[in-house]
Amino acid sequence: MRRYASALCGLAGVLFIARFCVAQATVNESLETAFIYVDGTKGNDSNSGSSSKPLKTIGAAISMAESNNQSGIGSRVTVNPGTYRESLSMQKNNKDTSLPITIEAATNGTVIVSGANLYTGWATYSQNSSIYTTGWTHQWGVCPQQTSCPYQQDIVMRQELVAVNGAVLTQVMSVAAMKQGTFYVDENGAQLYVYPKSGTNMNAATVEVAENPTILLIQNKNNVVIRGLTFQYANTCHASAAVEVQGNSTNILFDTDTFQWNNGQGLAIENPATYFTVQNSTAVHNGDSGFQESQTKWGLWDTDTTSYNNWRGAQGAFYACNTSGLHAWEVHQDTINNLTTSFNQSYGVHWDTDNANITVSNINATSNFLTGVFVEKDEGPMTFDSSYFCHQNSVQAVGGFVLRNSEGISVTNSVLLDNNNAQIAMIGIKGGIEVTNWETGKTTNLITQNFTNKSNTIQGNNSNQLVFKDSYLDGSDWNTFQSTLTSKSNTWWNADNSSTPYLLPTPKAGTKDDFSGWKSATSKDSTSSWTTPSSSVGSSCSLTPVGSDYWITIDNPLLTVKQGKSTTYNLTLIPLNFTKTATLTLDGVTGITGLTGSVSPTSITASGTATLTVTTTSGTPKGTYTIMVLAHQGSTTHTVSTQLTVN
Repeated sequence: MRRYASALCGLAGVLFIARFCVAQATVNESLETAFIYVDGTKGNDSNSGSSSKPLKTIGAAISMAESNNQSGIGSRVTVNPGTYRESLSMQKNNKDTSLPITIEAATNGTVIVSGANLYTGWATYSQNSSIYTTGWTHQWGVCPQQTSCPYQQDIVMRQELVAVNGAVLTQVMSVAAMKQGTFYVDENGAQLYVYPKSGTNMNAATVEVAENPTILLIQNKNNVVIRGLTFQYANTCHASAAVEVQGNSTNILFDTDTFQWNNGQGLAIENPATYFTVQNSTAVHNGDSGFQESQTKWGLWDTDTTSYNNWRGAQGAFYACNTSGLHAWEVHQDTINNLTTSFNQSYGVHWDTDNANITVSNINATSNFLTGVFVEKDEGPMTFDSSYFCHQNSVQAVGGFVLRNSEGISVTNSVLLDNNNAQIAMIGIKGGIEVTNWETGKTTNLITQNFTNKSNTIQGNNSNQLVFKDSYLDGSDWNTFQSTLTSKSNTWWNADNSSTPYLLPTPKAGTKDDFSGWKSATSKDSTSSWTTPSSSVGSSCSLTPVGSDYWITIDNPLLTVKQGKSTTYNLTLIPLNFTKTATLTLDGVTGITGLTGSVSPTSITASGTATLTVTTTSGTPKGTYTIMVLAHQGSTTHTVSTQLTVN
């Protein structure tokens, strides 16, 4: 069964595919009769590509496989273990046939396609013997702004990425700010500075610097399989991806692949790819979204993980717009099974505008910085079954499952547990939001309605966690929601708040009510109960972070202050198996007349908070200034930046 590129279907005729294989790739790999081998150590691109005379690069093997394809021969490329520092491309040729091409690791997980090159020639920095420097030839500057989003600070739009002995360093914006675990690029002085882990021998260290933005592009291609490869260290701009599938590509399968430590997104499938599958794959530690999907049809995501993403965005307090573990917009006829999305410094999943006919089962959205799942401006229908939305506990979290002007959404047989603010939340714009279907051109005014909430366990764990919250939509919007609501056979509970666990817009906005009041206001849930759930109900969403780490977050990406006044920001350290203390320092306040800053306290223990106070004088020049907070512990430094406008 392995050689049929979907575990769910084989190639058994057009009628079979049309009826049963509605959302997935169906690549018949048994049609591959040419076998090409790659070995980065022993190979030579002048070789024949046989197992005894392998090629040296994957790019050469792709060229050979595409030539075979255009001659009516399907090919399988087998890549031996190693790191391949290449930028791969598979683009349409008018001679392309429907024969398949597979590119696979000889052993899953042993092949790395890297966007980084090795840097040597390190010298000790004269001002600090723990810092090392070498020449820098690039002038990348900052990437273009996403004009549809709030302003992105310079640190978010940088694309430099440096790793020393496999540990990715954190970028800072001045050499004076450097701590252990950081790097700084001086474009004007043409120098790269790194501050590696104490005891690192830089003469023997492997220092990798990301220099390629796209390390695999599949454009207008059909019947392609990518299996067992790891894609890392692309220096892609925010909102772009290390691996991209574009154009009218169809029958594309990613199987057991990893997309990690890229500056932008990990994998993006878009414009308008159809009949694709991403299975048994992982997107972790990417600077933007792990997975991105836009203007696609008939996709299948099966048994995938997207976690620890948006570290680059978080450095500039950019948590929300067009970024999440999985970000999907204008997606039609999609199926998602067994997705884990956790510990993302953003949403777990954001279904963001014009998503329709989406089927989701067994999603585990746990411990993300913002909402577990955010459904926004979607025509639907969208169904979520047997899923978990748990432990979104940051101050900025809106809830476990959040609806914004979306229709035909169903949540069944699921657990919504221990989410800050609310387990289920409704937000939006009164009177609806107009959304245009990208396929039909039809515009619909979306008002949240036809929501199904059935056979779920909905549990808040403290007095600040509502089980349901609607603080936005009242009047006719609420009437539309209430009259089309299906809510039954649920278990509702909050041991610390049984008297006001619901926030409702009726009989007036901001009404806090109990379970009886909820039933009266909705005329639903007569078959539901307010009772203690089983103690094991949330066991599946009690995920443990890998290793020990932490986030440093700030409550405002931008504040404005008048000359001679002060303002404050709130900082929070969020531990990921972290029990030590991080020391806080500032960068960006010196050298500006009359501008001073202080942090209190100057160190934070696990789950601690601090206050950043910035003070101006009447002589402080008007303008906008970037202030960076560094949280340092041992060989790890994390940063978050904010902007202060003085007027």
